[in-house]
Formats: sequence, structure tokens, C-alpha cells
Amino acid sequence: MSSTSTHIVLGGNGVTGRETLRALRERGVAAVSLGRTPSPDPDTSSVIADLLDSHATEEALHGASVAYLTAGLPYVARDWETAWPKMLENTINACLINDTVLVYLDNPYAYGRVTGPMTETSEINPVSRMGEVRAAALAMLDEAARSRGLVHAIGRSADFYGPGATTSVFNAFVVDKVAAGKKPTWFFDATQPHSMTYTRDIGDALAILGTDPRARGRVWHLPTASPALTGEEYMNITTARNRPNKTMSALTMRIGALFNSSARETLEMAYQYTDPYQFASSTFETTFAMTPTPYQKGIADTLAMTASVRT
Repeated sequence: MSSTSTHIVLGGNGVTGRETLRALRERGVAAVSLGRTPSPDPDTSSVIADLLDSHATEEALHGASVAYLTAGLPYVARDWETAWPKMLENTINACLINDTVLVYLDNPYAYGRVTGPMTETSEINPVSRMGEVRAAALAMLDEAARSRGLVHAIGRSADFYGPGATTSVFNAFVVDKVAAGKKPTWFFDATQPHSMTYTRDIGDALAILGTDPRARGRVWHLPTASPALTGEEYMNITTARNRPNKTMSALTMRIGALFNSSARETLEMAYQYTDPYQFASSTFETTFAMTPTPYQKGIADTLAMTASVRT
């Protein structure tokens, strides 16, 4: 790593990593991307490393004052259970060895079912294998902070969407389908409210967590537009009119689960679509004076980029 590069984004090739790098550049913060392959962005410096390799992770963080863990894994519970603890352990150890602050990007899976809006004080009560993995990761972070002196901040987002978010369910089943002239699809129940966090807001918020000392030692819900809309409302915004859409039933998903691992995981997480999924972020917004992107704008920008890539 260059001696002038003090921030490093672990998983910088993914959409949330790319947005974090952008936000840091806009703040005048020198940052590099860590990935298993070089960054496709010619303006981004890269460090090539595998977070499952402890020595490589330690070497990559040498000289970094802040590390942002935005890396992802395939949407397969088995992979999460085996790889995520090792990846996080290596990151924590590297941060401690290099005296690096860790900013950890999280999701709400560890909450499980929540009655009412999810907040930073919602109980950790996972009801899925992936939720158990996320809860165990939080325990690892707490233990490293309490007994080993890890300095960190946790930024938690709802389901994300945005330009270039190829792993987003909303992008894949709504935006991409509309851009291709097909019916958008929602899962299980399109009448329930479902919060979504815009990826550009995630990048801006993580950059704040990594550069503002007030953020350290706390969990923050990243700015997410409110109120949450329903699946029907999101699909209508995307089509710009009440064009036909469809809802994928649990039966269809169960059939798909016979052949597709992502469908199997989606079934286990179905409560996020069959129940209200409302994510509150007012604490972050008030503390750091950041307003989330309205859904209408976020969806319009996402659709515009998707359409431009197709042409």
C-alpha cells in the first residue's frame, strides 16, 4: 500500500465498496480497494489479497488507518457459515496488529422477526442460518473490542439497491426486468412495506463512519428513506405507470429451491417479505446531518443506468 493511502476498502470491487471509495475520494481521503482482482476503475488503486488468507490480510492493512469491511459472499448459508467467521477473524486480527479502525457493513438478519420498525436497539434474535452467522459476527466484534481493544463502528443497512447493484434482489427482479421490457416481480407479498437502502447513501454513510470519531464504538442504521413503500408501490414507480407485475408465490419458490441454492435461502428469509420490514435510521440522520435519497430518485437513477448499459 502507498504510504499516502490511509483508508482501505475490503471488497472494493462490489457495489457498496465502489460507492465507499467514491465517497472517500469526494471527501479528499486517499483510499485503496482490496479485492481478489484489481479494481476495474482506473482512478482506484488496488491491493490484491484474499481475506481468507490471514497473512495476506495483515500485509494488506499495513499502514491503513481505517478499513471498511464491505466484502460479500455468495448467497449460500453453507458458504457464510464456513467463510464469514474466518474472513472476519482475519480482518479483526489485521486491524489490531496494524492499529487500524474497522468500519463493518452489516445487515438486519441478526434481528430476525421484529414487530415495528427496526432500530439500533432492536434485540438480536436470529431465526435463520444466515442470521445466526451475522449474530456470531457481532459477538466476535464485541469480544475483540472488549478484550483486545478493537476500535470499530458498525453501519447496518436494509436491503440495498442502486446503479450497478448486480446482487440486489430489487435490481434483479424489478429494475432489470423493467429495463428488458418484462414484468417486474416481487417476493411472497407485495402489499407489505419493505425498506430499501440506496447504495450511494451506503457509501456516503460509511465514509462518515470512517472519518468522524463520534461514530466509533456504536451501531448505526445507515440513512434509509422513510416511510417504507410496498412492493406494489416500488414496482409502479419503476414502470412509471400501473403496468402489469407479478408476485412470486411460496410454492413457486419451493419448486425453485429444489434446483437453486439462492431460492432455498430466500425461503428461509421469507419473513422479510411476508411481514412488514421497516428500517429506522433517524439517529444517524440527525447526528451526521445526512438525508437519505428518496425512493423515486434512487429508482429513477438505477433504472436509467441499467437501461444505458443495455443499449
